[in-house]
Amino acid sequence: MSERENPFTLMYGKTALSVVKRTEVAEGVLSKFLSKDPQILAYLITGIRGSGKTVFMRSLADELSKQGWIVVDLNPQGDLMTSFSQRLYAQGQLQKLFADWSLTVSVPYMSLTVKKGQVITEPDIIAEELLKKAKEKGKRVLVTIDEANATKELRYFANFYQSAIGRGYKLFLLMTGLKENIERITADKGMSFLSRTPKIELGPLDALAIASQYQKEFAVSEERAVEFAKITKGYAFAYQVLGYFLYESGGTEVDEALLSKYQEYLWHNGYDILWKDLTPKEKLFCQALAETDGAAKDVMAKAGMKESNFQNYRKRLIDKGFIVSKEYGTLSFALPCFAPFASMMGHLEAE
Repeated sequence: MSERENPFTLMYGKTALSVVKRTEVAEGVLSKFLSKDPQILAYLITGIRGSGKTVFMRSLADELSKQGWIVVDLNPQGDLMTSFSQRLYAQGQLQKLFADWSLTVSVPYMSLTVKKGQVITEPDIIAEELLKKAKEKGKRVLVTIDEANATKELRYFANFYQSAIGRGYKLFLLMTGLKENIERITADKGMSFLSRTPKIELGPLDALAIASQYQKEFAVSEERAVEFAKITKGYAFAYQVLGYFLYESGGTEVDEALLSKYQEYLWHNGYDILWKDLTPKEKLFCQALAETDGAAKDVMAKAGMKESNFQNYRKRLIDKGFIVSKEYGTLSFALPCFAPFASMMGHLEAE
């Protein structure tokens, strides 16, 4: 094994040294955000677990930070308004925007002193004063929220956000979440304006881009790199896992032992979480697909479903990123090594 640090990672959401970039999509977002008079100030990023949502969002945030933007990363489980003001103030202090101001936070209270004798304690007004100062200094502010859920805290912040952009503040938003969670957020009456926010759904990575990156990392032939790429099926997490074990093995070949280790890691550190998110009927569908040749009629018969019910679950699993239908009347799993996992789990849970 090389003395160089392993460029791959086994952790969800961690930005590895080796990343397959979604260049075209990223450039589209950046061009909209960086325009002189931006008409789009927010994007919702969705995709199956392990599709690279967090890494993609962070890459955008890093690029905008390099261009002088203030980036405020918020924890979706906390008090978003307090956290927003606190983090915006801290980042602004680094750029000497609020040098003459003082923010005091003593949960659940917060106060902003803008000049002697003038103290503001209302959270919304504190946040707006900070944004006003940033705007005066020509600064744009980006808020990032990872793995968002429809909570009362998000609802409150979303309403503040809508009001802020309505008042002309350069406040931008990137938010990631599973498709079902983003749908709950946009369906919430308190956040209905987000239903009009552009969505980016992260599907599989480009196979040629994966092969090119593997070829670069391992100095293998193009043919061998393409073989590696096919094993991942474009699943971002699988790209990292396969690359990690290949690097650790010091080899340039995926033998049976390495393939077994790769599959086991996907099963126990990725697919077990995905499986828990499925409904009993969705699990039944996946097991039936795993135990047939992929013909839709055979999957339907194996699952014991009627046509209308079958089509409903077929669509749901395609939307969630679990299965694909590349040819009429046929289905297959979008995730590598998922068929044996679905079959095994189906039998285990039936016992």
